[in-house]
Amino acid sequence: MKKFKPSFLTLSLMAAGLSLHAIPTLAQEANAEVDDASDVEVIEVKGFRSSLIKSLNTKRFSDTVVDAISADDIGGLPDVSIADALSRIPGVTSIRIDGQSGELNIRGLSGNYVFSTFNGREMVSASGGRTVQFDQFPSELISQAQVYKSQKASLIEGGVAGTVELKTANALDMDENSQFRVSLQGAYNNVAADNPDSGSLGHRLTVAYKQKFLDDTLGISTGYSRLFEPTVSTRFVNLQFDPKTPLYDGFEPFLNENGTILVSDGFEINEQGGENKRDSFVAAIDYIASDSIKMRVDGFYSKFDDEAFDRGFRVQGLANISDARRGPTMLLTNPIIANGALIGGTFARDPQGLAVAAPGVGSPENFRVEVQADDNTTESEVIAVGFNLEWDINDALSMKFDLSHTQAEEILRDRVLRMTLFEDSSVATPVVDDNFVLSYQLNGLDTPMVQFNQDFTDVNKLMVTSAESYPFFEENEANAVTLDFKYELEAEIVSSVEFGLRSSERDHSLRRARFVYGTTDQAMRSGNYITYDRDEDGNFVEVQRFQPFQLSADMVQVHTLGGELSNTPSFLTVNNSQILDAWLPNVDQTPTLDWNNSWTILNGRDVKEEVLSAYIQANLNFELGAIPVTGNIGLRAIRTKQSAWGLANVGNGNGQPIADDNGVINDSFIRVNEGTKLNHYLPSINLNFGLTDNQQLRFAYSKGIARPELEKMGIRSTWSWDSNSQRANLDASTNPFLKPFEADQIDFSYEYYFTETDGAITVAIFNKDISNFPTNLTAVDFDYASVGITIPEADLNQRFDENDELINYTIGEYKRAVNIEDAGYIRGIELAYTQTFDFLPGMWKGLGVNLNYSYTESNIALPSLVPGEDGRDGPLPGLSPRVWSATVYYSYDDKFETRINARFRDDYVNEQVAIGAEQQAFFAEETIFSAQASYNYSDNLQFFVSADNLTDEANRSYFAQEERTGTIQWFGRTIYFGVNYNM
Repeated sequence: MKKFKPSFLTLSLMAAGLSLHAIPTLAQEANAEVDDASDVEVIEVKGFRSSLIKSLNTKRFSDTVVDAISADDIGGLPDVSIADALSRIPGVTSIRIDGQSGELNIRGLSGNYVFSTFNGREMVSASGGRTVQFDQFPSELISQAQVYKSQKASLIEGGVAGTVELKTANALDMDENSQFRVSLQGAYNNVAADNPDSGSLGHRLTVAYKQKFLDDTLGISTGYSRLFEPTVSTRFVNLQFDPKTPLYDGFEPFLNENGTILVSDGFEINEQGGENKRDSFVAAIDYIASDSIKMRVDGFYSKFDDEAFDRGFRVQGLANISDARRGPTMLLTNPIIANGALIGGTFARDPQGLAVAAPGVGSPENFRVEVQADDNTTESEVIAVGFNLEWDINDALSMKFDLSHTQAEEILRDRVLRMTLFEDSSVATPVVDDNFVLSYQLNGLDTPMVQFNQDFTDVNKLMVTSAESYPFFEENEANAVTLDFKYELEAEIVSSVEFGLRSSERDHSLRRARFVYGTTDQAMRSGNYITYDRDEDGNFVEVQRFQPFQLSADMVQVHTLGGELSNTPSFLTVNNSQILDAWLPNVDQTPTLDWNNSWTILNGRDVKEEVLSAYIQANLNFELGAIPVTGNIGLRAIRTKQSAWGLANVGNGNGQPIADDNGVINDSFIRVNEGTKLNHYLPSINLNFGLTDNQQLRFAYSKGIARPELEKMGIRSTWSWDSNSQRANLDASTNPFLKPFEADQIDFSYEYYFTETDGAITVAIFNKDISNFPTNLTAVDFDYASVGITIPEADLNQRFDENDELINYTIGEYKRAVNIEDAGYIRGIELAYTQTFDFLPGMWKGLGVNLNYSYTESNIALPSLVPGEDGRDGPLPGLSPRVWSATVYYSYDDKFETRINARFRDDYVNEQVAIGAEQQAFFAEETIFSAQASYNYSDNLQFFVSADNLTDEANRSYFAQEERTGTIQWFGRTIYFGVNYNM
């Protein structure tokens, strides 16, 4: 029986970028002995075309359904992160964060279900959970990236959507004795130039060095990458829509059957500007100790600081049109209503002068306008180290041993600095200016109309009222040990058997804290900086004062938003550190855990996951009639122990005495450790049928799992009370008993590789039957007593109704995390076409295209988490029905190369990049264009220029209906230019 197995020479030429149409000839001669490799004529292909050929070769000879990008593709393009490069793969899309690709979605599933490995080892994310933020990885330091779309038993479980494998270089794989590469790039962003927190120019520096020693038995690879890039997002951020009952006449025709209308509480118009700084290192030592033993030690470190300041306006309190206590003097005229939602109107805060202005006693907290100077800087670190040993025990049996450690930490500062207009900032007791009129109208996915009647550049009126901080401290860690064996056989069907064990432990923790200067955050933002009490005669007297800060001309700059929001009024910007040092020089601003704000304690979590897995896999190589068949069949068995630590509310006086950072004792909670043990058995089969030398058919079946997000596995029981509706709401949206998401997956694909030129046409269809899908369910008007849940005593400011009567809370909104057993299916088709036109005459032979398209659909209906859609089902988060990518490139004489790329994704639902509570929104379709050009001055020196987001495509979201605007963000265009040098 003749078995096809590419020879070492064949694989070497493939790795070097050998033309695809030459490979069938080599395959036919794979079993022939090659006496002298130097007799083989090799036409080396360089540049983008070479990267496409390498990627197709990887796909063609893989034993699973896989797509790849090669080192030329990664390093040769100006991708800030590996996510930008990966998003050119069929069925792979990315979510833009600060204008750059960060999270990956694969085949309609969000990043929660994408498993990521680094040099074959599990990778953790600095930003929490299982969703890896790929902007942490500089594309220049990655030698290859693969996306496995079908599973096999030897792959680590977890990638129901797909498994992304990132690899770094091995010096012993290169032909040369040494390699040195340096790349220096500049970057210019047209929007960042006018932002007070960022400059217009950035830079990227990459240095990589590989060297072989000791007769090519010792290899050292090192690399360093530095990124410094200004980032700006010009944004309109609308707050969520909630059902409200207006107090005004004229709304009756627009109210729904419950007598409500959807109202947004306000919006932000601002620029989020700053600078991204990333320093990354990779290093590896590879050593061939003998003919049978190889060892490798490798490591990766990345520190990423994302500086971001929000400067602009925040309007809040518009929903108080339904609150008789908070908005009694507020006037709404000319309301604009669309599809049951208030999308505009004219709001006057106190047009008749009836209210007491803050900080007076009893001043209503109706709508307000604040000038923002918020610090949303994020600091993150990732480190990954590993040791790998390969031992050929004898001619048939080999072993691999791997030990790894990965950890990540992230701090989100979330420091709030707000300014408010007063009548006169120079007086001893400044009074808030209530002469305020706002007119606005949302415009769907386009720029809204917003008008104010006040001047926000008047340093004699604008004062700093609020200094707050709500940081997140997150840590993630994974440790693993793996032992794999492979036994070669001379059997007719099974060519080898693989089996192994893996033991891993993963820890996740989150801590919250709070600092607020003054009374409460909302009171200080409204200008209520004085607290009062009554004297013995019943008169109000001042108890404490937190004086707002008076600005001076030398502390401020006048700024106007640019681009689509250039009609927004100008405002003052400040240096946050300078203001805080001058205003609060002797105030300890350290955020603390505080029982008066119990969320700071209850929202913390600790989660542990211990996994033991074993697998056996038979690798197949036989003929079915005249058709060669390769592939594998196997089974992976997994034992998981998951647990979480947290606090459970058992009622006043029934718990343990737990102190906060201020020494306040709470005895309503006990510390608990809850969890479960789970077993899973995951069969898989991959079959590849070689129909002809250039055609193959693939079939794959596997059962896969994706574990719940770590943040969803914590213990949480957070209560909130609403004295207006007299409802007690329980947020139990995390659950340590959540089961993994499961999928039965089938893939069929057909691949046709051109014989007269380089390229291929591939078609793939897939189906995933989903079970145990994790989601949150919300019960409205839930009777807690019916299930034995005791409602704790309400917060002091929510205990009494408008008549000062004590409220007896019995019902409310109950949110909990559950698994949906039979969720539904995800299915789709992927098409890819790659073609080099080297059959064209003359200079036109340098043309080529790389096109791909995918269509995905699902019948999974989940309770919508989009505000305003209560009680309705929503689509699967992350699923864009249509996704396509197109690249047209041209190469001339191995000297000049240029290409243009477009990436499109359809509408989808995802977590809302906004403010306030966790929420989802619909994101509108988007098309991102980029272009690159390079010139090879010599074999060693290359100059290049490129542009990303050529059309300044905005990122737009909406709350179920396009009239209900969510977030609109413009990131600007970024131009890259630089030089690469190799030796």
